[in-house]
Amino acid sequence: METTFVREVTVNYKQQTAYTDTLRNPEEVAAVVRGLLPDNSREHFLALYLSSAHKIVAYSVVSTGLANSTVVHPREVFQPAILAGATAIFISHNHPSGEIRPSPEDEKITKRLKEVADLIGIRLLDHVIVTDTSYYSFVEGGQLY
Repeated sequence: METTFVREVTVNYKQQTAYTDTLRNPEEVAAVVRGLLPDNSREHFLALYLSSAHKIVAYSVVSTGLANSTVVHPREVFQPAILAGATAIFISHNHPSGEIRPSPEDEKITKRLKEVADLIGIRLLDHVIVTDTSYYSFVEGGQLY
């Protein structure tokens, strides 16, 4: 008799009162992300999963990396989005160095995540890079259409 292992994926829901407002712009996204960052000594890549009214239904710290990089794969970004029933997402990560400009790697992963979002029908609204005092929006910078 052969044994088959099946991986089970679950999403835990809890009442969320801190983020019930509609996210309308990258400044609001940056403020929320700063409150969710585990620390600012390493790069963390986060995703905010939104309802059709652009209210946060879930969020995920997708990856935690080093002082100047982190690895991101579309699978880890979009699996929670699908499980949470999100219709749109904001992605974000911090730059502990304080440098606000996106790196070539930031531009590459943004393009890839946009392609996947378009393919599966979940809107990628923006990629916001945050520092302690400022932010960079790919939409405002004309890099995400």
